[in-house]
Amino acid sequence: METMQNIRNFAKRGYFSLKQCLEHGVSRYDLKKLEKSGEIKKADYGLYAFANVLEDEFFIPQLLSDKVVYSNETALFLTGYSDLLPEKFTVTVPKGYHSKKLWRDFLVRQTPAEILNEGVQEIRSFYSNPIKVYCIERTLCELLHGRIDFNKERYIPAIQRYMRSKDRNIWKLSDFARMFHVEDKIGPYLEVLI
Repeated sequence: METMQNIRNFAKRGYFSLKQCLEHGVSRYDLKKLEKSGEIKKADYGLYAFANVLEDEFFIPQLLSDKVVYSNETALFLTGYSDLLPEKFTVTVPKGYHSKKLWRDFLVRQTPAEILNEGVQEIRSFYSNPIKVYCIERTLCELLHGRIDFNKERYIPAIQRYMRSKDRNIWKLSDFARMFHVEDKIGPYLEVLI
């Protein structure tokens, strides 16, 4: 019982890592006992959760790395600009960042570290956990940026929804269009919709 209270002190929203446990004096043996008794469960490699915590597939990757930002079609879905859940989630990480699990489970885009956090916003996952996702303006521009797998069926409804939104910010959209060098690509979409 004392071990569980110790874990509760450092757990984040019901999740905790092996590394945190070892730093706070909770041994691997203690974790095995708690897992066997059903008090905790393994959520991912090196990550545990209390037994009553519902697994949040959007929150877990961000617990494993603070460098992960949801982007592209996944960002369209999470920000409400697409009703289609992508088959595989897309995340953006800084250039040079590697994680076997990330590359296995996600579509991974890399970006220069100095622009990784441009346009990042924190929203709530479906289980009310905080997750990082790119704003719609960055997402719309990034999708146009040299993409071979560009999906017009998702993009056109998203930009139409954006243009009808009371929250649209054309100046911000223009800034991201310049950042990603897609002013000429986004222009035709805006001319048709304005």
